[in-house]
Amino acid sequence: MKRLKKEQRETKKKKRHPIVGITLVCAVLASLCAGTLAWFLLARYEAGLLEVCAVQQDGYVQLVLDQIHLRSGQEGVEDILSTMDASSNKYWTFSRDQDMLFVKDVLETNKYKGFTTATYYVSDSARSFLESVQVDRVSHASISIGEKDYVASGAAFEYRGDVYRLCLLTNRSVFLDNNRFLGARTELCALGAGVLLLFIIVSVLLAGKVRRLQLRGDQQDEAMETLNQSLDKMNKLFAQRDMHDTRRNLWSKEALPSFITKLRARKAYPLSLALLRCSGEKAAQELLEMASVSLDRSVLRFDLEGCVIGLLFVRCDQERALDSVMSLLNQDVSLEEFLLLSSVAEERGRSARSAAGKGGGD
Repeated sequence: MKRLKKEQRETKKKKRHPIVGITLVCAVLASLCAGTLAWFLLARYEAGLLEVCAVQQDGYVQLVLDQIHLRSGQEGVEDILSTMDASSNKYWTFSRDQDMLFVKDVLETNKYKGFTTATYYVSDSARSFLESVQVDRVSHASISIGEKDYVASGAAFEYRGDVYRLCLLTNRSVFLDNNRFLGARTELCALGAGVLLLFIIVSVLLAGKVRRLQLRGDQQDEAMETLNQSLDKMNKLFAQRDMHDTRRNLWSKEALPSFITKLRARKAYPLSLALLRCSGEKAAQELLEMASVSLDRSVLRFDLEGCVIGLLFVRCDQERALDSVMSLLNQDVSLEEFLLLSSVAEERGRSARSAAGKGGGD
């Protein structure tokens, strides 16, 4: 039963303090929210950076467009574009209406010659951008070609009644994977991840400390409860002892016959009664205080009429009882009467007569 109660208390404690689990869940959720917000802000920062780079790229396209106006003709445009540096991540395209005229370099141009622009600009974003290009006005947009994302800047011009479209395509990674920017982004991500991890660890540690303090408080409460129960038991025990302590209790005269009858039935011999008369209540009180010190537990006290205190000596010899009574006498206390209610010899005689009576009857 005790073991079951102990297990119930331990289970109650565990249920009462789930603070570590709750704190861990809250810290992880808060970290996820903070990480999501940081990722969103970083994406906005990248978008702003791409916008700045796209504007600079528009200026480069405008410069090429101005050169084309100075050197009119398709061959002149192709000559200008062929002199430009090209790679897989940054290159030019040149088209007339729906015909592809130049892509990246000579080899790539020969690959797409005779095909329409829809063959190269296959995605919706790329076709939409190409259709939105206006004459003598540079614009830019983010498009995808194949599995790569590009920042495209383009413009159109008219020559001999035909509309030509000139576009510069730069892979997004060229801007975003710049050494300085990539290093700064990596450092920010590492710093943010470290801060969030530190936040989770510190939160869990603080929650663990709070839980230990709560458990310690529960242990102290349990110890206090156990101590209070022990004190209650001791108080009850002392109260019971005080209730039956003959040195502290003063019974009334009505209880005297009942005590004598019970003591005789228990054969508590010798049994004697001393009646002490006091000059007043103060003398009676002083007598009781002296009796509580000089007399032991075998002496019962009774409050009789007329400031008379009765001392009932249980299993105490007559001489010793008289000596004890004489030690209590003074000017305000006198011995009125000393009665030997029963002795061992009387009890033996009574037992012998009872046995003889039974033998005669047989």
